Amino acid sequence: MSDQRPIDEWATILWDDEITLQPYVVHVLERRFGASRERAAELMELAQRDGRVAVAHGAREEQEMHVAGLHADGLLATLERVEP
Repeated sequence: MSDQRPIDEWATILWDDEITLQPYVVHVLERRFGASRERAAELMELAQRDGRVAVAHGAREEQEMHVAGLHADGLLATLERVEP
């Protein structure tokens, strides 16, 4: 039996909004997360289609910083715990 505990993982959720222009969202995802233009566009399209998309996963503190950064860029984002 393994003594490993489940990793406490969190996600940064980007929410779709009808105000922010698509090219700006793509630009922010490229700059903030180092995503390629194609990947950033795919994430933006998923947010539009589904209303939300996870743009990053990891430790809570890191994801809190991502959420704060997206807020500073004028985007809607929240923090969500990833269930094991």
